[in-house]
Amino acid sequence: MKKTMLTGVRPSGNLTIGNYLGAIKNFVDRQDKYESYIFLADLHAITSPQNPEKLKDAIYNAVAMYLACGVDPQKTIVFKQSDVLEHGTLGFIMTFQTKMGELNRMTQFKYKSQGLGKEGVDTGLFVYPTLMVADILLYNTHIVPVGKDQQQHVELTRDLAERFNKRYGQTFEMPDVYVAPVANKVLNLQNPLEKMNKSDSGDNRGTIFLMDDIEVAKKKIMSAKTDSSNKVHFDEENQPGISNLMSILSKITGEDFDSIEKRYEGLGYGVFKKEVADVVANLLSNIQEKYKKYNDRNLLDKILKQGADNARIVANETLNRSLVALGLK
Repeated sequence: MKKTMLTGVRPSGNLTIGNYLGAIKNFVDRQDKYESYIFLADLHAITSPQNPEKLKDAIYNAVAMYLACGVDPQKTIVFKQSDVLEHGTLGFIMTFQTKMGELNRMTQFKYKSQGLGKEGVDTGLFVYPTLMVADILLYNTHIVPVGKDQQQHVELTRDLAERFNKRYGQTFEMPDVYVAPVANKVLNLQNPLEKMNKSDSGDNRGTIFLMDDIEVAKKKIMSAKTDSSNKVHFDEENQPGISNLMSILSKITGEDFDSIEKRYEGLGYGVFKKEVADVVANLLSNIQEKYKKYNDRNLLDKILKQGADNARIVANETLNRSLVALGLK
């Protein structure tokens, strides 16, 4: 039997090439090898106040974008978190397995609550990691492709699963993290010491969005900051800018760093940047063309309904198993 892979998608705006290379592509490349699940984390989205219509639009947009990026609903179960009520029930149960100190240490909580004080933080922001734990455990997940900034949540999931299993008997699978070795973190093109972020302000020259105009995206690559050595060489510490562009090229094409360095030996950054720009442009063109096909709410509703129906079968079985373990059934 195939092992299970799961990831959650927060519907929070325009996706970047960093989102694609750091997370989406890792999932797409492995969806054939695993029993694959991908869910729209709409319950997580409401840990802060949302405009209902904008949230609904964001959910549809996120589904269409992930399908355009290669998530195949024939191979992967795609659904909305809120359509499978077992998420909320198991999430509530897992809060009773969790210490307040564990939630206080969660990086996202500490970051987002800075300056708000205890009275300014919604309870949802504090306890949402237990819902994330439920998201993972419901599907007997073996592997969770995440960025380094999300590893802490999978570690909490493992801790709580182990705690529950010791208290009540073997109930949950222990998930593992998968972090891609190349281009896991795509850096800002104008400041390669910072992560490329979709919330960048100003003219966004450092961020390439998947729906960017193709020529605009190419210009962003050509104007990316590098260094004065003019040597195509992977050295994240001393040449972060050119190393970032090499990571982008390597992740898209599959070519390793040694091969890239040999091809560009004696050549300057201008020629190299042009290749990266062309490769990125081709990627964006393909994604944007597929997005037009999937940006149909009737089609998306059918995909989400079928996905929820399939997900609910597994989630219900896992929830019932935990209720029996607790003595509630």
